[in-house]
Amino acid sequence: MADAAAVGAALPVRTGLGAGAASGSPTLPRSLLALTLLAFFMADVRDGLGPFLATYLQENHVRQQLIGYTMTAGGLAGVAMTPLAGAWIDRSTAKRTMVVVSALAILAASGLAFSTLNDIWLIVSQVVTGVAGALLTATLAALTLGLSRASGFKRQTGRNEAWSHAGNMASAIGAGLMAHLFGAPWMLTVMAAMTVGALLAVWSIRADDIDHRAARGCESPEALGESVEPDTGWGALFANRPLLLFGLTCLFFHLGNAAMLPLLNQRLAATVADSAPLLWTGIAIVVAQLTMIPVALWVSRSRRFDVAWFVYAAILVLPVRGALAYAIASDWGNVPVQILDGLAAGALGVATPLLVQRFTQGSGRFNTALGFVMTLQGVGAAMSPTLANSVVGAAQRFGPAFVALSAVALIALPMFWWAQRHAPAIGEAPKSTAHR
Repeated sequence: MADAAAVGAALPVRTGLGAGAASGSPTLPRSLLALTLLAFFMADVRDGLGPFLATYLQENHVRQQLIGYTMTAGGLAGVAMTPLAGAWIDRSTAKRTMVVVSALAILAASGLAFSTLNDIWLIVSQVVTGVAGALLTATLAALTLGLSRASGFKRQTGRNEAWSHAGNMASAIGAGLMAHLFGAPWMLTVMAAMTVGALLAVWSIRADDIDHRAARGCESPEALGESVEPDTGWGALFANRPLLLFGLTCLFFHLGNAAMLPLLNQRLAATVADSAPLLWTGIAIVVAQLTMIPVALWVSRSRRFDVAWFVYAAILVLPVRGALAYAIASDWGNVPVQILDGLAAGALGVATPLLVQRFTQGSGRFNTALGFVMTLQGVGAAMSPTLANSVVGAAQRFGPAFVALSAVALIALPMFWWAQRHAPAIGEAPKSTAHR
C-alpha cells in the first residue's frame, strides 16, 4: 500500500472534498484498499452467475428459445441501463448505497432464477441482474476516480482490474465445485459469500474520502496541465470526436472478440467427439483470467508506453487469435487462443476508463461518457454471436467465421488512429514521451 499512501499524501486540498480527504487523512489508503477488495468481490456479484445459469437451464430441459430470450434480456437491459447509470452516478453522492442496493438486488434475482423455470420470472430475474450490474460497474468507476483522483487513477484502475480478474477466477472455481458436488443451486452460496465480502468492503470505504467532484471528472484542468473544453452538457459530450471514435473502436473490437470463445466450444461440440466442451469452457475462462492479471498491472504501471499503444496492440492481437482458432481445431487449442484473449481483453479493460477520463477531463461527464462507450462496447458484443453464427450456418463453416470475426475487428484500428489524431493535449503525455 506504499503507492496508495503516496497518492493520498500527494493530493492537494480542494473545496468540495470531505474532511478526511481534504486534510490528507491517513484513512485514504484504507479506503483504496477497500476499493480493491470491492473490485475482487464484485467480479462475481456483478455478472450474477449468468454463464452457469444457461447451463442449469439446459440441464433442466428448458426450451432453447427461452434460454436465448432469458440471456438476451439480461444483456439488453444492461446495455440500455449503462448510459443512464453513468449519468445518474455523475449526479449522485450516494455511491456506496448504490453498491449495496445493486449487490443485494443481483443476489435476490439470482436466487429467483435458480428456483423457478417460469418464463416470466426467469426473464425478470435477468433484467434485474442486467440493470443492477450496469449500475455496479458505473459506481466502481466513479469510486475509483473519486478516491484516487486523476493523479492516481491509472494505477488504481489497473489494480482494480487485476483483482477483478482474480475474483472472477476464484468464483468460477468455487461455483463449479459447488455445482459438481451438491448441485447447481448451491452455487448461490458462493455468490452470497462474495456479496457479503462486497458489502464489507464498501462499508470500509470512508464517505469523507470520496471526492464527488473528482468522481465525475471535475478536477481543475489547469491544475493537471491539460487542455479541455468546459462542460456544456450532453451536446459537448456528443461533439467530443475522440470519445465517439473510441466508442466505435470498442464496438468493432468486441464485435470481433466476443463470439470467439463460444465459437471455439461450439466447434468442439459439433466436430470433436467426447471433447467435454463445458469443461474446456471453464479451463478457457481460467486461462484468460490468469493472463489478464499481469497484463492489467503492466498497462497501469507502464512508464515506457502510453496507454494508447496497448490499445493498438490489443486490436492487432485479435487477427492472430482468429488465425490460431482457425488452424487448431482440437480441444487443447483453447489454451493459446485464450492466452491471446487475456492479452487483448486485459489491456483494453484497463485502457477503456483511462482513455475516457483523458478525453473528458474537466467536463464533469466522466461517468456519463464511460457509460456511452460501454454501451457501444455492449452493442458490439451482443452482435458478435449473430455475425459468427450467420457465417457458420447449416454447413458448419467455423473456419470462415473466425476469419470474419478477425476482419471486422481490424476496422477498430483506423477508428482508434483517428481518435488519437483528434485527442486533446494531456498532462501525462510529456512524461510518457520522456520515458519512451
